[in-house]
Amino acid sequence: MPTDFLPPDPHADAPQEPGRPVFVPPSAPADGPQPKRESNRAVAALATGAAGLGLLVFSAGMLFIVTLPASIAGWVLGNRAKAADAGSDQANVAVIIGIVGTLFGVIAAIVWIVIVAEPE
Repeated sequence: MPTDFLPPDPHADAPQEPGRPVFVPPSAPADGPQPKRESNRAVAALATGAAGLGLLVFSAGMLFIVTLPASIAGWVLGNRAKAADAGSDQANVAVIIGIVGTLFGVIAAIVWIVIVAEPE
């Protein structure tokens, strides 16, 4: 573009401020706290427990034979992941989901056994 097209800059001749402070983000120390890495055990526990609980809900408890072992496996894997990773958040959630899935699986098993065994 030709320069005569643009209006003149009113601040072009203004004196600049000497040494304005500039934000520089701090660098992380080499021996400082490192970010937590993802644990494969915790991910497996979370997936197993969530799959068991989800299948229990979608099957209205009928597949308690499948979901109960999956929830127990999620609970056990979550406890092992907590012990190995010093209590990661994913492992804590996996344990909670495993416990809830196990409790609901036992309740579903009792309900469905009573329904099926009920004399007509």
